[in-house]
Amino acid sequence: MKTILAVGAHTGDAQLTSGLLLARCAQAGDRIVTLDLTAGERGAPKGMSTEEFRQQNIASAKAFADMLGGVSIVWDTPDGELDYSKELAVKICDVMREYQVSTVLYHWKNSMHKDHIAASRLTTDAIFYASLPTFERPLPPAPIRRMLYAENWEDSEGFVPYAYFDVSEAFPLWKDAVRKLYLTEHSRDFKYLQYYEGLARMRGALIKKEYGTAFAIDDYAKRIVMDPL
Repeated sequence: MKTILAVGAHTGDAQLTSGLLLARCAQAGDRIVTLDLTAGERGAPKGMSTEEFRQQNIASAKAFADMLGGVSIVWDTPDGELDYSKELAVKICDVMREYQVSTVLYHWKNSMHKDHIAASRLTTDAIFYASLPTFERPLPPAPIRRMLYAENWEDSEGFVPYAYFDVSEAFPLWKDAVRKLYLTEHSRDFKYLQYYEGLARMRGALIKKEYGTAFAIDDYAKRIVMDPL
């Protein structure tokens, strides 16, 4: 059993962008953990306070994780005020060590949203700290072997998909689970479910499957070993 951690700046980021792969991994028997660095409460709909929306988002993130047999963690950092600090990076590191994470899915480094940029940098440094045996923490290092950047419509600048996954069998589970999130179908600004369902169909078509999901990797990691021609 592997442990897959998906980190999002706001509740909904990880579930929408990495959720299809999380659902596939859950079906394969892996442990799923979602970490939302904020609850996304400042997107509260008319007639609902930010605190009410925060509690609703926390509950919906848990409902998503429950459907995948996983764990949901939502921090109390105010939405829109996520900034880089070593303290926060180490806090994420401790989550990685606690759950002995082997794969991390998270935000691409470029985004139109400041919280997403901060989340990417925080997670990158957390991976370093969590993996480093000589970085002394109460828990042992995490066996992180793979880091993938999720495809997010707000993080598209310079994003080049590289790793594709067939998620056809997991699609129904993901669609049911992601509907637990308010913004999936009720956002005033963006049709999230329509976009990510369409994206899954398009990525699937590129690999000749019904549904697919794609992730980017760092340029330095792009290498293949070939036999002589």
